Amino acid sequence: MAMWLGLPARAVLAAWSLILLGLVAAGGPVWAQQVVQLTPHAQGRSLQGQVGVREDPTGRLTLQDMLQNPAGESWHTPDGPLRLHGPSAWWLQIRLSADARPDQWILAFPTTAIRDIEFHGPFASDGLAWGQGATTGLIRPHASRPLGMERITYPFHVPFAGEYTIYVRVHNTIAQNITPSVWELSDYLKNRQHKRLFDGVIYGILLTLLIYNLTLAGAFRDATYLHYVLTCAAALLTIGTFNGHTAHYLWPDSPWWIEHSYLIWPALWLACSAAFARVFLGTPKVGRSADVPVMALGALALLSALLGATGAIALAQRINETLALGGVAVVTAIALWIWRRGYAAAGWYLLAKLTLFVCVVGVVFVARGWWDAPFVLSNGLQIGIAAEMVVFAIALSARIHAIQREKTVLSLRAAHLARAAMTDALTGLANRRGLTESAQRLLTQAGQHAVLLFDLDRFKPINDQHGHEVGDQVLAEIGRRLAQHCRDSDIAARLGGDEFVVLLGHCPDRPVLDAMVQRLCDAVDAPLQIDGQAYQVSASVGVALAPAQGRELQPLLRLADQAMYAAKNTGSRYAFAEQTPAY
Repeated sequence: MAMWLGLPARAVLAAWSLILLGLVAAGGPVWAQQVVQLTPHAQGRSLQGQVGVREDPTGRLTLQDMLQNPAGESWHTPDGPLRLHGPSAWWLQIRLSADARPDQWILAFPTTAIRDIEFHGPFASDGLAWGQGATTGLIRPHASRPLGMERITYPFHVPFAGEYTIYVRVHNTIAQNITPSVWELSDYLKNRQHKRLFDGVIYGILLTLLIYNLTLAGAFRDATYLHYVLTCAAALLTIGTFNGHTAHYLWPDSPWWIEHSYLIWPALWLACSAAFARVFLGTPKVGRSADVPVMALGALALLSALLGATGAIALAQRINETLALGGVAVVTAIALWIWRRGYAAAGWYLLAKLTLFVCVVGVVFVARGWWDAPFVLSNGLQIGIAAEMVVFAIALSARIHAIQREKTVLSLRAAHLARAAMTDALTGLANRRGLTESAQRLLTQAGQHAVLLFDLDRFKPINDQHGHEVGDQVLAEIGRRLAQHCRDSDIAARLGGDEFVVLLGHCPDRPVLDAMVQRLCDAVDAPLQIDGQAYQVSASVGVALAPAQGRELQPLLRLADQAMYAAKNTGSRYAFAEQTPAY
């Protein structure tokens, strides 16, 4: 004892401080809460680790109970962010120390979604209350919020220097960070102006994407655009709900919508996202292993929306959180699988989900107290959603380009198949079908047209003696010569075997027409060189004229056939149907 009496007073105080700290470290009943000095900060001052918390499992504790036991054993001061939710109510005690000026302050919570909250005080050290208190939350109309703010705030006045205490009763069903901060009033109002400007930019981006892609949905009639528009609208309402703007402007007098929209719109956003992933990634075409999980995610999201609407708020919140994390992982894995199978647009989907995931991780880090970034906590989610929707819009553009390329390829392939269906494979001339379709257009036009039917003479011996390969080469060469001597308005065709047809469009009158027929006959009669050996064939030609002898191809072919046999019988190179006895 003598030793203690001889120590300076400062040393004694230090010793007692160490003893008290030892008791605290040992888990003793000492309740140590810091007194927060009210000094202006441009970004506000977070009260993490400086708020006394007391649980009220029965929900029956009153303000009088708090005032009678301001520092009892039931109080504790968490070091990390406050996440107070569940069936219990919670009391918060915030101890403040103020100078004379400034005297207008704001106690602000980083959320708009506390179900029920009561503010009491501030109480001066003599127990006198210097505030009217306030009661607000999701279960009350928006007009109950002090200053009409979207976020949960409480303005208070400290008239003179000294210590004050504010008590807050919280009953919250949604797990979230509710660590408050204290602001000088003018600083908070300036910050809210910047926040509103930022929110307006995000809303503008989402509205522009929504309207633009709604227009594209109407233009392209593509279900993917419609699903994107629904996803974008649900995302916009989700952000508006989290920011408190839907409660402020859409249904300010409906506590039911104010409370339940925090679960309904996120759930519908998740459901629309699953539907969009399904059509964008084409999981029904990929297979059940890809499609069934995506459909299950969408069904769970719809179930969560239903649970949220019926009042199972805690369960709906857990489902939403699980889908937001686990669902994203599942869909991302499916998108990665589809991308590795060669679907390039899935890469855009992966980028969009990665962008959202990074922003969500940032919000989680701040909420857990691992990163001091209030801006990320307030705006990270809507930045992620807006960025995701922008990347999706780019992905849709890339998808449309891919679809257009596929359509072009399909059109070219269809045109090629159509040409092949109307083309003789051996000679490259039109076949019977091609001749018929072309003649339908040509023979109805004004002017004179002629149908020339060629039947090769001396071809059969070549084909029999030298084989079909040589015979095919002869036919191919005859086809080339006929095509070479035709005009752009003419059509050369092979009907089969050694029969060829030339349809002369807008042909001249005789004797110019006779000269044209002679020239074609000369082209056929010219010797052919195949593998160093000379071959020669000739042709008998029958000519029918349109419209003098009709405008239908088949009757004209029959007349030309009769004229061709007349030419063979008379030994002439060609004959006109109008001059044959059968005509």
